[in-house]
Amino acid sequence: MVSRGRDPCGPDRQGRTFEVHWIIPAIAVAAAAAFATAVLLQYAQRRRPYQLAWGVALSMFALASLALTLGVALGWSPWGFKAYYLFGAILNVPWLALGTVLLLAKPRTARIYLGCLLVFSAAAVLLVALAPVAQGDLGAALVPEGKRFLPLAVRLLAVSGNVVGTLIVIAGAVVSGLALRHRRDLRPRFEGNLLIALGVALAAGGGVFAFLDQSGKLGAGLAAGACVMYLGFWRASTPAPSAVASRSGASTGAAQ
Repeated sequence: MVSRGRDPCGPDRQGRTFEVHWIIPAIAVAAAAAFATAVLLQYAQRRRPYQLAWGVALSMFALASLALTLGVALGWSPWGFKAYYLFGAILNVPWLALGTVLLLAKPRTARIYLGCLLVFSAAAVLLVALAPVAQGDLGAALVPEGKRFLPLAVRLLAVSGNVVGTLIVIAGAVVSGLALRHRRDLRPRFEGNLLIALGVALAAGGGVFAFLDQSGKLGAGLAAGACVMYLGFWRASTPAPSAVASRSGASTGAAQ
């Protein structure tokens, strides 16, 4: 029997009821890991570079959600928070945008973006690893606010990466939509990129809850964003009707 006034999950470090804020981010871990596996398996079969980029991004999503789950459930450590911030706040969206670039842009443009992204990622890993984050900086919040103790350079990487990445994903959806005027076979790519853009917005919206001191709802944004983005990946990877028809015709000719 649980004693009166004590939550079965125990109090947090400020004596408040801890509740079960870890459940929703745990769902995000399972969803993102499953979706990353599915996308990477698609890449193994089809060898489409944009599928590899999306698989890497979803893997980062799973790692960030895992760090969030452990931090909320067991308490934050400096390295746990750094992993959450690196993969969830800095690198995730730019790598998602790489998938859009590889899917829609010219090869030269894709190579330039990839080169810039690799430099950006290396700088992010180095700066986050060297950031002076102490246990006392993390406080007792469910999700610590990085803006209170992270160096300005790290926070600028998060802002710039998310802004540029989100703009690229949204621009990809717009470009795909304009292509529909002449190419009906591109409809799956348009719909897929639209869903990916919505998923990115949902995941980014989770950060708004944390900013409004409702950090327990952050995991809901991560979980919803992962699900919607995966639907977008699946839809964008659907073979065009013309490709399906050509393969069907080739099979029929071979049978004859």
